[in-house]
Amino acid sequence: MKRIFVAFLFLISVNHFSFGQEGILPLDSKSNAVYSDLGSVQLTKDILFQNAQKWVVKTFGNYENAVVTEDKASGKLVLNTYAPIQSAAYEYLRLTMTINCQDNKYQVSVTELEGIAKSQTITRLGKRQNDAIQEKSVLVKTESNRKKKTVAENELEEMKLDNDRVNDTVYGLLASLKQMMVSDAEN
Repeated sequence: MKRIFVAFLFLISVNHFSFGQEGILPLDSKSNAVYSDLGSVQLTKDILFQNAQKWVVKTFGNYENAVVTEDKASGKLVLNTYAPIQSAAYEYLRLTMTINCQDNKYQVSVTELEGIAKSQTITRLGKRQNDAIQEKSVLVKTESNRKKKTVAENELEEMKLDNDRVNDTVYGLLASLKQMMVSDAEN
């Protein structure tokens, strides 16, 4: 089981790095940033739900502040919380995470992502960030003035790095949840 888990994490990281290197956020049909994961674990819904609750406490500290909906009967937890981020543009990510537990599997989605800057400016994350990177890429390719091109290249790299940090933060949350969800399966 541990080998399968390690192989899975490797695939996630390979996919993440090939996706994240371009500084692009994954989008849903409404052009909002969205992340999801589906795990298959040979555990009951109740154990998976308990593992998800343990993960919330371990990751965010105060369970009551993070969880907005808790339905043990259906196996559903909804969090509306903050995650720190190491980014030039954002200090925190505000996100909604929905965890649905069923016998032998769970599904998690992260939606409604907002970047919160040190100035308390809130930015909804999605298509606008990806479009800005594409526009800046075109500008870099077409700019003939050496000084302006260098400035544009630096701005482009910073924009990509900000999106990569968002990806790193959210994929890190998903990976740590996956690790907690399979914890009883390995024993």
